[in-house]
Amino acid sequence: MKTMLCAGVAAAALLAVSAAPSHAMLMLKVSDGNPLDTQTITDLTDSGTVVFNSSIGGYSINFAVGTSTPAIGTPEQAVLDLNSMDISSRNGGGILNFALTDTDYVSSASPITAFFNAVGGTLSGNGSSYSVKTYMDCGDTAFGTGTLLTSQSFSGPSFSGNASADAASCGHAYSLTQLISLQMPGSAQFSGDSSLAVPEPSTIALFGAGLLGLGFALRRKGRMAAVAA
Repeated sequence: MKTMLCAGVAAAALLAVSAAPSHAMLMLKVSDGNPLDTQTITDLTDSGTVVFNSSIGGYSINFAVGTSTPAIGTPEQAVLDLNSMDISSRNGGGILNFALTDTDYVSSASPITAFFNAVGGTLSGNGSSYSVKTYMDCGDTAFGTGTLLTSQSFSGPSFSGNASADAASCGHAYSLTQLISLQMPGSAQFSGDSSLAVPEPSTIALFGAGLLGLGFALRRKGRMAAVAA
């Protein structure tokens, strides 16, 4: 009888462990297209922040900071942000890719979840381009690309934009991912930010207004630099 009781307790404990939700994990992957140069930074301390500030391939990166919950947003009100500052290309430049992902966002009770991607930055160099794609994955997989949410592309010298998407709610935990690609010749520079969020309806207007202000500021900066030159 005692043996059966112990076995029952052990089975219940195993079932509880297997039923527990997966652990949220913020991760940033940086690559110049060479698998040997790819670096992945993982938020092992659950701070909600990952930072890359080093050189990779033909690029020097002052810093690239990925942020999610608990630093910003909540599991229910997701915010996944990548802020990059003073990225410089050398040795002919090329392509630089960022992949930012987090898991265990809590799915909305509504059958539809609204997403909003706000982007802005400065980019120098002839032929330079910036593109960002955002994804939701109902498999709650890191770097999962189950459902494409938004896709935006820009060129310099300054840019800003936003895109929204409505997606069928997963009904359980899900992951979000941003895939960002920079095409830069040698001696070019980039600084910018991309934020993917599940905002309150009233917040969407604030996102748009803030992004519009950023666009005006960047254009004014560009005109002042041209006059000074």
